[in-house]
Amino acid sequence: MQRVSQQRLPHALLLTGAAGLGKRHLASSLSHSLLCESRQGSGVACGQCRSCQLLAAGSHPDYLLVEPEEEGKGIGIAPVREISEFQSLSSHTGRGRVVQIEPVDALTMNAANALLKTLEEPVGQTTLILTSDRPMSLLPTIRSRCQQVTLAPALDDESNVWLKKELQHTDKYDKHLLGMSGGAPLKALRWAESGEMSWREERCRDLLALEGDEFSAVTLAQRWYEMGSERTVSWFYGVVLDLLRMKQISQASALTNPHLQSQLHRLADRVDLEFLQRLGERMQEWMRALRSQTNQQLLLEEMLLAWQQRRVGG
Repeated sequence: MQRVSQQRLPHALLLTGAAGLGKRHLASSLSHSLLCESRQGSGVACGQCRSCQLLAAGSHPDYLLVEPEEEGKGIGIAPVREISEFQSLSSHTGRGRVVQIEPVDALTMNAANALLKTLEEPVGQTTLILTSDRPMSLLPTIRSRCQQVTLAPALDDESNVWLKKELQHTDKYDKHLLGMSGGAPLKALRWAESGEMSWREERCRDLLALEGDEFSAVTLAQRWYEMGSERTVSWFYGVVLDLLRMKQISQASALTNPHLQSQLHRLADRVDLEFLQRLGERMQEWMRALRSQTNQQLLLEEMLLAWQQRRVGG
């Protein structure tokens, strides 16, 4: 907002940072502030003027939100062409126009190339606000034509206070949520609401049961496959990294799963460092294979058998 008051705001901003930090919220707040007719001294939109009311109704003529039609889908070339037409029009309110692209890394290659032309040749008083979890996946020419603002992890007391207020309850996992999410409060909130911590505890019990021969690696592979291969393999890789940390530095604060510390110690006592290093390297290959592997259950069987037998195949 200091840059706005000094008329030094660039024509394109790229907000980056880990998923769950609140980039979309920041982009929307800034968009509303730029179009507000009587924003507060702090720069926050008033929420009462005609522009704010139009934004709340989703009908502001000077605001364009470009996003995938469905979650997980890409953004095609048609919406990007709409941006070019949109910015060529005069502002209805005289406060310029704002385009928000959420997230920009969802653009198809053709759409990205079309956006590049828009960034190279800005028209009128239009501000583009882009967000990305993976800025390095963008075309270098897109990154170079935007002013990048990187959001830092939110691990301070204020973030913890916010999270506790949003949760409206306390349990044994709350103290770990923010750190485990990498300082991403929205991710931490999703984990709390979805029972992610309990799910991880249950998967750790699965491994301990496998150690006790309560069921076979094949049976557990089927169970994990039904839960989602990518989710279970990603979690198990985090466990392997935790066990490596325990063997090497013995610092609970560095663990991916600090709430599972006692169970992880039991597992760590049963494996050696060399095996964990080989398994960690192999798991990186398995995670890449998951994207194209037709028989994911077979891959899970191979992974759990390697763990059970303490032997990593070639």
